[in-house]
Amino acid sequence: MKLLLAILFFIPVTAFAEEWTPPENPDPQTILSEAQADARAKHYEVALAKQIWIHENSLKHNRGFTGVRLSFALNSWHDLAKVYPPAMDRLREARDEASNKVLEGKQLFKSFHDFVAINRTLDQDSLTVDTFILLDTQDKAAAKKVFRLAKPALIKGKEYQVCDKYLEPKRSYALMLHGREANQRLAKNPQIGPQILKFGNKKFTNDITTLVALLVVNDRKQEAKEIAKSAKAEWDNAAFHAAIDKALEGKVPTPWP
Repeated sequence: MKLLLAILFFIPVTAFAEEWTPPENPDPQTILSEAQADARAKHYEVALAKQIWIHENSLKHNRGFTGVRLSFALNSWHDLAKVYPPAMDRLREARDEASNKVLEGKQLFKSFHDFVAINRTLDQDSLTVDTFILLDTQDKAAAKKVFRLAKPALIKGKEYQVCDKYLEPKRSYALMLHGREANQRLAKNPQIGPQILKFGNKKFTNDITTLVALLVVNDRKQEAKEIAKSAKAEWDNAAFHAAIDKALEGKVPTPWP
């Protein structure tokens, strides 16, 4: 009996950890909810296994899970990492793997998207800036493809001149108008209308004022004035017009959302 107790005493705790394998036809949202419940119950190793599965495999089962995967799921993983250090190690490993893929040109857009999202979750946007500037130096075609993803971090880092290289005012403005029109159509649905309209108006305001301000600070004031005039004609709203006027003074707004 004493020998048995001695053997058990020296077996690592991890040897008793629960194992987890995904079920047949797994549902990413269900597994995310389970991971959060496991974390609350302090079943940390199982929770981590599920978080890793979501990050690595969820899109194979649900292509529409991209937004959740890079927002709510990463936030849950980060919450787990605050109480379970191995989860932080694995989250950083996932970030570094994405970074390596970016620099190797593998699945460029997806890899950079992962990289940006994890840096945002860890409050390490400076790494996004550094990597984008490296791309800008080594492969401008690649940098152009991921500029949209890097732009919020570049703005937070006040890298306005770097942004200027990749601004396409006419094309960007046309896309903003298209997005606004799509949101206005969705807003006609009484079940989601108010929320969509509020989100769409705030996004349109941030997108327009960011573009105008970036043009101003990069001494492209005539282009800024033209877009500002057109945008004001598109939406006759006092608060929107006031935000544009601030942008025309070169005040770059905080990225949103």
